[in-house]
Amino acid sequence: MSKKPKEIDFRKEEEAQLEAIKSRIGQEVPLSNRYVRGPRPILVSVEGTVATLRYPNGAQLVQVPLRDLVDDSAYWKT
Repeated sequence: MSKKPKEIDFRKEEEAQLEAIKSRIGQEVPLSNRYVRGPRPILVSVEGTVATLRYPNGAQLVQVPLRDLVDDSAYWKT
């Protein structure tokens, strides 16, 4: 496994990732299976390190940590 060089400024990398997440507002986003299986929610907003999501049936999840916006659906496949 390779390590990242010491010169990388992780704050800049973090900012770039946060901007990438914010650019998906209004689109479907993957969500950890710890929350729910089924249709993907739509990203409504990002406030700091948490997000607000809305499902097609109108249900909302608030204060979802950004780290939970992951696609782990393959974990359950055999």
